[in-house]
Amino acid sequence: MNNNDETRETLRFSYSALQELPINWKWMIFLGLSMIIFGTLGLLASSFLTLTSVLMFGGFIFAGGIMQLIHVVKVKEEEWGGKLQHLFIALLYIVAGVVIFFDPFSTSLVLTILLASLFAVIGVAKIWYAFFCKKQGWKWLLPAFSGLLNLILTAIVIASLPESAFWLIGLLIAVEMLMSGWFLFLLGLRVRQIEQG
Repeated sequence: MNNNDETRETLRFSYSALQELPINWKWMIFLGLSMIIFGTLGLLASSFLTLTSVLMFGGFIFAGGIMQLIHVVKVKEEEWGGKLQHLFIALLYIVAGVVIFFDPFSTSLVLTILLASLFAVIGVAKIWYAFFCKKQGWKWLLPAFSGLLNLILTAIVIASLPESAFWLIGLLIAVEMLMSGWFLFLLGLRVRQIEQG
C-alpha cells in the first residue's frame, strides 16, 4: 500500500467516524464559540464564577434534601426500617445546603483544599508511574514532568490559601469551558470542511 492509498484510507476512516456523530456543523461552531466566550469571561471573573458555582452546588444539595424529605413523608410503609436513616440524610442535605448558601466562602475554601489534595495525589501517582516506566525502559520523562507540575500546582494553591479559594474553582471551570469550546469549534470546522470538500 503506497502513501496515497494510506492517506485515502485514513480520510475514509475519519469521514466514516465523523458521519456516525449526530453533528450539525453550524450548531457545533456556534456552541464552541459560545463556550469560548463564556470561558474567557470566566477567566476574567473567576471569583464571580467560583461564588456562582458554590451557590449552585449548595442549591443542588438543598434541592436533593427537600426531594428526599418529600419521599420520606410520602412513603406510607410502616415497616420500612430505613425511613429514619433517609430522614436524617434528608435533613443533613438541607442543613448543608443552607450552610453553603449563607457561607459560600467557607465552602469554597473546603472545596479548594479538597482539589489541592486531589492534585497532590494525582501528582504522586504520576511520579510513581514514571519510576515504573523507567524500570521497564519506557519513556518516563513526560509522566514525571506532569506529576511534578501537579505537585507544584498543589504547593501554589496551598501557599496562596485562603485567597486561592476565591478564584481556583472558577478558574478550573473557565479552563474546562475554553478547552471544550475549542474542541467543539475545531470539530465543527472539520465537519464543514469534509461536507464542502
